[in-house]
Amino acid sequence: MYFVPTNQYYLLHFKYKKMKTQILKLSLFCLVFVLMGASCQNEEQLPPLKDNQLTVSEIKTQGCKENTKSTDIERYIELKAEGENQLRVKFINATLSCCPGEITSSAFIQNEILKVVFSEQTPILCNCICSYDLECVIGSMENRSYNIEIYVRSENPKAKFTFNYSKNLDSRIEISPN
Repeated sequence: MYFVPTNQYYLLHFKYKKMKTQILKLSLFCLVFVLMGASCQNEEQLPPLKDNQLTVSEIKTQGCKENTKSTDIERYIELKAEGENQLRVKFINATLSCCPGEITSSAFIQNEILKVVFSEQTPILCNCICSYDLECVIGSMENRSYNIEIYVRSENPKAKFTFNYSKNLDSRIEISPN
């Protein structure tokens, strides 16, 4: 039979309990660290946007606002989620010629940027400009963050910003006159 003197028994028992406590503390520390790391991760990473032509519907324009001076008017963009993954884009007080003919709109993804283009088919040469309210609805939107550029009668965007598309989107973005 194996016999351990009493004082050695208590010493071994004490060391065993101390080691057990340290292992428990270390395990809890690791568990807390893992849980914190998991909770700090961003939402599910979405794949990058692919170059794609988007469907545009409900193109609307509100006539030439003749009684405005370009320095006196407020320009802004309104974004509103509608229906099944649709985005209504309104450009208030966009500058076009005073005889634009047909105004069209297109939207596409290029280099991970949502680009909205309003263009005018000017049938005759005009030597005047005025403000219009332009509007279109873009389909196939996803719940995610978008970089957007809005073009009107130019190769340079009139507005550039980032927004988060969701079914609750309803925002207004002020833009500086160009």
